Amino acid sequence: MWTKVNDEAALELSLEQARGRYQRGLLWGQENLSGSTLRGKAKLYGYRYSVSRTNLLDRCVAAGVPISEERGPHNKRVLVIG
Repeated sequence: MWTKVNDEAALELSLEQARGRYQRGLLWGQENLSGSTLRGKAKLYGYRYSVSRTNLLDRCVAAGVPISEERGPHNKRVLVIG
């Protein structure tokens, strides 16, 4: 998993801020913050996906969702919600 949820209410509020399948995948832990899970043609648009990640996190912070990042094993980036 790429996401650690400490507060289910914060997760629900952050999901309201998500626009599209990729952003919901970030919040559910299906996608990585670094973009390493992008495959195929999506990998060619890595910059656009990084902008999308930044925009999502900015909207979540503006909505009052406590979001942070921690490092897991092998320097894995883990999104922490709540």
